[in-house]
Amino acid sequence: MTANPLGALWKSRKFWLAVVAVVQTAVFALLPGFPEAVWQAINVILLWLIGTIAVEDAAAKLSVRS
Repeated sequence: MTANPLGALWKSRKFWLAVVAVVQTAVFALLPGFPEAVWQAINVILLWLIGTIAVEDAAAKLSVRS
């Protein structure tokens, strides 16, 4: 466990990708005429990145335990 969970959060790549996903969804949803398919595709890419980073983190933790 980390001594400072908020410090770990601020350094987390997954956290910042999630923040970008939320912000871009809100901004693009509010822009009139912006194609919904485009910002949804960006969300899919960001979620895929978050998932791959999570798998990478899990693999690193499993290799340390072994």
